[in-house]
Amino acid sequence: METKGSNPIHFSEMQRLMDTAYQRRQTLNIKAFRSDGNRVEYRGWIIHHQYWRGGYVRLVNPVNRQIRLVPEVFIYEINGMKVYL
Repeated sequence: METKGSNPIHFSEMQRLMDTAYQRRQTLNIKAFRSDGNRVEYRGWIIHHQYWRGGYVRLVNPVNRQIRLVPEVFIYEINGMKVYL
């Protein structure tokens, strides 16, 4: 699911994109903020599970199986597309 573009997408479109990637087991490139304000990039990670009510997404690195729990509102870019609220 390598969607490149300069057009920004809305937060709800990002959620739909992540849901589609989850169902198809496709990798995503995600840039997000950490709780301390630093930025982190997840290249080629798979969505393990989404908590729609809680607003979190669980990402899994397919190489070493590391798991990260990322708040959806901290995501500012997905597959090269900026995300706005």
